[in-house]
Amino acid sequence: MADTIEEYQAALAENPADWEARSTIAQAQYEAEDYDAAAETILGAPELPADEDSIVFAGTIIGAVDVDQAHAVLDSFLATEHSAAVHTLKAELYEAAGDEASAAVHNEAAAGDGGVAVVVPEPEVEAVAAPRKLAPPGQGVAGATPAIAAQIGLSAAPAPSLEAIPHEEQEGDLLVDVGDGERQLIVGEGEAIHAADKEKDSKEKVLAIAAAIAVHLVIGLILYQVISAGPRPNPPQISVSSLANTDESSMEDVTVTKMQQRTASAVASAQPVISSTAFSNIAMPEVTEFSTELAMPAVGSDTGFGMSMSGFGDVSNMGAIPASMRSRCSMSQRMERLRKSGGQDRAEKAVRSALEWLTKTQNADGSFGAKYKTAMTGLTLLAYLGHCETPESPKFGESVVKAALYLMESGKKNDGMMIAEKGGNSPAYEHGIATYALAELFTMTKESGKEIPRLESVLKKSVAIIVKGQTDMGGWAYGYRLTGREDMSVVGWQVQALKAAYNTGRDFRGVEDALDNAMAYEEKIQDAEGAFKYGPEDARGKQSLTGAALLGMQVWGHMDSAAYKKGMDYLTKKVSKNPPLGNNFYQPYYNTQAFFLHEGQPWEDYNKNFQSKLLDAQNADGSWTGPNVGGHGGEDSHTMNTAWGCLMLEVYYRYLPTTEKVKDLKAR
Repeated sequence: MADTIEEYQAALAENPADWEARSTIAQAQYEAEDYDAAAETILGAPELPADEDSIVFAGTIIGAVDVDQAHAVLDSFLATEHSAAVHTLKAELYEAAGDEASAAVHNEAAAGDGGVAVVVPEPEVEAVAAPRKLAPPGQGVAGATPAIAAQIGLSAAPAPSLEAIPHEEQEGDLLVDVGDGERQLIVGEGEAIHAADKEKDSKEKVLAIAAAIAVHLVIGLILYQVISAGPRPNPPQISVSSLANTDESSMEDVTVTKMQQRTASAVASAQPVISSTAFSNIAMPEVTEFSTELAMPAVGSDTGFGMSMSGFGDVSNMGAIPASMRSRCSMSQRMERLRKSGGQDRAEKAVRSALEWLTKTQNADGSFGAKYKTAMTGLTLLAYLGHCETPESPKFGESVVKAALYLMESGKKNDGMMIAEKGGNSPAYEHGIATYALAELFTMTKESGKEIPRLESVLKKSVAIIVKGQTDMGGWAYGYRLTGREDMSVVGWQVQALKAAYNTGRDFRGVEDALDNAMAYEEKIQDAEGAFKYGPEDARGKQSLTGAALLGMQVWGHMDSAAYKKGMDYLTKKVSKNPPLGNNFYQPYYNTQAFFLHEGQPWEDYNKNFQSKLLDAQNADGSWTGPNVGGHGGEDSHTMNTAWGCLMLEVYYRYLPTTEKVKDLKAR
């Protein structure tokens, strides 16, 4: 057993999943009133144990700095278990926030289970280890050694003996009667360890119940004083009796995944309110207890819409998400995909930081960028969706809604064409990117039963424009002109848009034929070396366009073609060992996806040489590059590259590996 904070920290560094070390450190930080550090310690856990005590412990600590995040963790647990302790904690969090109505609901739910301190038969099954309880302020860390307490400036509370504390609180672990009335088991990390003999003592149970009631009276007084004392309430001091579940099936080794830490800023007025934002690797039923109707901001007279969704994007609605998208909608799956494919853990934090920066730059009308607003809004919406941020996401949901409405309104104003700049070369880019984003949004929301009104009709028009704008050769030209110079860079966005439209499952006329024709076009513009040309009349292909062509072949099932193999050989030789980053992320955006979907040694080489380069280039504010850095985009380059940076780091979970036979690659 570790005796010092340094030893616990060393143990945690060696094994981030060591919940005992993590909870001990967090408890010490919490008691020292370093609430931010305590929350960060808990949120750094790969997974939260899915037992009642651990969830209450985590919710209490997280709630000190981020009440929404605490509710997310608690709601995820309540989706599968009824827990008086968890309901009580939610009630206290709501009371601290002044929401008496919600607090009353949870107090009633807790009382319906007999209150927090409920005597139940001791289980005869192994239970998951519980974290150490939080001691009231000023009493030090329960069970901490004097050495640990001294290091962090705490008063050391002597560890109570096994005989002096309630059964479920001994040594911070859950003791389980094995049936002979004398022997106990301390269960931790899934392994049962024999503990000291202990006679059953009914007097101790009575004292435990009385102590629990007294503590709760003290807690109520403390909370009242805290709420009245100042603008920022102190974190709730929670002490609850652990209730063992006698249902063996509930004792399975399951976990609830941690959520990333959010700032404690106020939620915008149009922010969706949902029941749960915590993601888990266990299936949970849909919970609608606290869903409220969301009045979306209307950009036009008939484009506003209202939705009431329940935890969309989390596991309670996982069945509503297409199989190929589910890996992006669970923290545990995201991290699993990230690590399996060679991603660094810091990539997840980088994505969140970038999304936060993008959100801060959103224009009042819902758009992003300064000049090519439709394209920038489409790219940013794709970045949100790549992280499973939907209209209901508590942190980014309002931005997603406003971005979608801006794109829809843009199409309404321009007879279906989603553009911000008329004329020139930009419309085909802007419209293709916007169609791609809205089609992906449609796919992620259609199965929820809460489709976005008018979105499908908007897509019908926008997809039809792309299909009708294809040239006889199979490519696309600027402005969707049927005569003129085809452009592989324009083709790349139309292929992605049409594939996204195909993934919706809706019968958008001409999509499959258009994609088949586009594949034939790409083969026509490949040069002898394997690169793909800017246009058919060019003598040689370009390295910067080869990734775009290969991605198109990958998503439309042409990876077995000779043109694909030749192109991938070319790109591997040119790029994998020394991938360029530069100030314009157009080429790496395509290359990253192409190598990831190809897999094997080319991906391993590329990822090893590119990922750190991209992560290290991120600005302190979460963005990449800056405005007017050269290349396409001009004054929008800052937004454009930040959105592309997100999409590149989301590739680990945005796509499933092709070896796992993604059904949506080309299901025909």
